[in-house]
Amino acid sequence: MNNLKQIRELYGATQEQIAQAINVNRVTVANWENGTSVASSSNQEKLSIYYGIGPEYFYEKELDEVAKKMVTDTSTRAQELTQNSKGKRVKEQDFHKIFESVTFKQAMAQYMFSMKMLLATADSGELDKLKTAALINRKMGARLDAIIALREQEESSGEPSLFDLIEEVENG
Repeated sequence: MNNLKQIRELYGATQEQIAQAINVNRVTVANWENGTSVASSSNQEKLSIYYGIGPEYFYEKELDEVAKKMVTDTSTRAQELTQNSKGKRVKEQDFHKIFESVTFKQAMAQYMFSMKMLLATADSGELDKLKTAALINRKMGARLDAIIALREQEESSGEPSLFDLIEEVENG
């Protein structure tokens, strides 16, 4: 199953816009859409943030009406942002800058601060919201565990990683 093209078209973006937003080239996006290659876990997470849906919808799960609405709502908000800023803010450019400039170390520091703030304010949180936060934390941990397992497998194989191979192709 591969829903990437359907999601992109539903969103109303071109392959070039997606490529710009997540810092890959257009051919890479085309290859993901036609099944020649699969987006790495980190690129799936970038796409997930961009489209406003979980990465499970790219390759694992059918697009239901709720997911489709989430994609179109995210697209509408991006268009409104561009219109309201009179073109000074464009989602693809904003995402490009973020993904180009934020390092893992910086993201980790922000994550740690956010988690500490969540815990520091938990006493005033509603029980159902606390449970939701805990569930989100478990699901995010499971995604991180999957990335770690893949990286360990790649490192122990002695072969180049998927990231290295893609970078090699993209850089000629």
